[in-house]
Amino acid sequence: MKVFPFISTLCRQNKYFIIGLCLGMFTGLILAPILENDCLFNESRESYTSDHLSRSRSLSSDSETKGDEYEPRVNLAAKPKAAQKKPQLLNRPRYYSTELGIREKLFVGVLSSQYDVSAHGVALNKTIAHLVDKVMFFIDAPGPRKLNISMPGGIVGFTDTKKILKPFHMLKYITDNYLDEFDFYFLIKDTTYVKARQLYEMVQGISVSEDVHAGSGKRNEYTSFCSLDAGLLLSNSVIHKVMSSLDWCVKNAFSYSDDDNLGRCILHATAISCQESIQGYALTSYTLDRTFNMEDDIQRLARDSRFDSALTLYPVQEPNILFQLHAYFCKVGLVHKEQAITTLHNSLVNMSELTPGGRNSVTWPVGSPSGNVPTNRFDVLRWDYFTDTEIYLHSDFSNVKKLDGADKTDIQYVMNASIKQMEAEWGEHLQYRHLINGYRRFDPSRGMDYRLDLAFRDTTTGQEVHKRVEVCKPLGRVEVVPMPYVTENVRVNLVLPVEAEYKHEALKFMENYARICMEKQDKTFLMLVLLYDPSLPGKGTKDDIFLSVKEMALTLSDRYKKDGSKIAWVSIKIPSSYEFPSDPLLEFVVADLVVRKFSPESLILTCQSNMDLRQDYLNRVRMNTILGWQVFSPIPFSEYHPDIVYRSTSTRSKELDIDKTYGHYDTGEFSHIAFHAHDYTTARKQIEDMIPIVRNDRDIHSLITMKYDNQSTSPSSLYGMFISSGSLHILRAVEPGLRLHYRERNCQHLNIQCAEARAFNLGSKSQLAQLILDYVASHSPASSA
Repeated sequence: MKVFPFISTLCRQNKYFIIGLCLGMFTGLILAPILENDCLFNESRESYTSDHLSRSRSLSSDSETKGDEYEPRVNLAAKPKAAQKKPQLLNRPRYYSTELGIREKLFVGVLSSQYDVSAHGVALNKTIAHLVDKVMFFIDAPGPRKLNISMPGGIVGFTDTKKILKPFHMLKYITDNYLDEFDFYFLIKDTTYVKARQLYEMVQGISVSEDVHAGSGKRNEYTSFCSLDAGLLLSNSVIHKVMSSLDWCVKNAFSYSDDDNLGRCILHATAISCQESIQGYALTSYTLDRTFNMEDDIQRLARDSRFDSALTLYPVQEPNILFQLHAYFCKVGLVHKEQAITTLHNSLVNMSELTPGGRNSVTWPVGSPSGNVPTNRFDVLRWDYFTDTEIYLHSDFSNVKKLDGADKTDIQYVMNASIKQMEAEWGEHLQYRHLINGYRRFDPSRGMDYRLDLAFRDTTTGQEVHKRVEVCKPLGRVEVVPMPYVTENVRVNLVLPVEAEYKHEALKFMENYARICMEKQDKTFLMLVLLYDPSLPGKGTKDDIFLSVKEMALTLSDRYKKDGSKIAWVSIKIPSSYEFPSDPLLEFVVADLVVRKFSPESLILTCQSNMDLRQDYLNRVRMNTILGWQVFSPIPFSEYHPDIVYRSTSTRSKELDIDKTYGHYDTGEFSHIAFHAHDYTTARKQIEDMIPIVRNDRDIHSLITMKYDNQSTSPSSLYGMFISSGSLHILRAVEPGLRLHYRERNCQHLNIQCAEARAFNLGSKSQLAQLILDYVASHSPASSA
């Protein structure tokens, strides 16, 4: 009974504690499930991370304890596997300019027709082709009409004869073939004269980073289109934009005017109207009257400043007016150049007089020519980099070379002179430290150029100062070399060997000789050397093989007897045992028997019957052949085989044009040589022991027995004889006035020299390759079927 009162008293005294305990227990029972879920989520995440890390860290130890459960295994089956995508190889272009995006400057496209291109087109090509990078003519060619002309730039014919679409055909061809090769494109018609030199200088000053759509000849001030007759100048970026809009341009070419159609096309593609001036340059034009005459109107137009400053002049009705305008503006440009030279000379004189030291104080030589300006990427001169001890890329076969010898002495001399000049100019507070960079370049037109980056120490501030110095070492002092006096009033004695096989060529040669030399009373004399083959009818018989040649020579001599012109001949009988006519020693036979018929001062020129005789060639022979001093050996332009060159065309020009398609300069041809009789006699006596002198027909037998004995030491031609003599200067150079038509070569007894000459004169490599491909294609089984 005493226990219960004690419990009741204890509860009454701790009632607040009991109530709190009950509330706590009750709250815990309610919130326990919620808190348990949250804690389980966090605990699982932490346990996963820690368990993952512990497993990765204890992989090696676990593998040891648990056997090979976690031991790595290498599967070598079908390994290694090929890459699904092979890496692409980097094919670098052939030229640096292609990789760097360097383009030529100016392309000129000319709209013409198949009837006008041979007149206006040829005249325009001859006045501008040598002053711009590329010229092409675009014509309509609906039929297979052949153009008997040759232009270096090229002619493109379109079968579509719609006149309004021709400008778009031209743009399409340009975008397909020359899109990334030029910075600017100038489009004109063939009735427009262009000052090409002024145009080229203009585009060199215009930035290619800006879209250029420029021209002149607008009909009024409200139109946005320029005249195609006056010329349109488009930049490369504009051509790129026009390329994607050509289809739209063709569909919207509804005007009869090329100016409107082409202008609308460019405006649609670029949203740029035609500008008459661009970046400070004005594209001006001058409209000529339909009745313009050069002789009557030039004095009046010369006083018009618009005529003198115009970039283009149009329309030009006659092709000869293009040449007259070109000659006039060339003369005006020459006068301006002479005035500029005079002004520059006066300024240099004044500068030297005002300088305290006088003329000797002028650092840059007054007479030194300017540096080389390359016309294309092939003419760029190379700069060689060097340091104090080494020179890099000195040649095509070495990367680096030790600087020694003459190169080291020369560079040290240039550096010492540059340092001395810098110290004298900037004072003694500059002290030379070292060479940073050095470059040198040899310019054949003036000498050796240097660019030096020198490091100096400024003694006042203690800082390092860099200076760039440009130095030029001229080739040498200009000297006047004494030369004998030569005039063009010297008689040229032509010696023409005639073989029976080529007597028809000799007849044609005499006709040209009479027209070019005998009619104009030129101081020349023709000596025919008739080479008789013992197997053919000889001289003195009624069936003389050269009877027609002799009769024509007598006829021409009688016709021009009053003018003092004459054609003579000398007959030589070749022995039957001689290799006729392929033996090279035949030149000595002819020369020995002919030279004795002339005086020692006579100028003798050996020639062939298949050559085109030209007056300018004879004048150069007179100027380049000097008695006792010089022999002239021209390199002729030889024609390729006609069946190979002209097989794609049915016409062959009577006059051989100098073009790589038709022939080449034959450096192995030595038959044409000019000398004086006295010089020949002197040089001939020096080799008389190796090659006996021929004084008559019977002496020819002696050459047969001796030519094999001294084959390795004796000269094989007149050119070789003059070379071995060493007493005369030999002028050997290409001669555009000497052109040889193709002649079949009869090479006997395995004459290697003759066989090589015959092979090289068949055609170019591309022509022969195409001939082989055509032959293979025509004889293939597919073509036979």
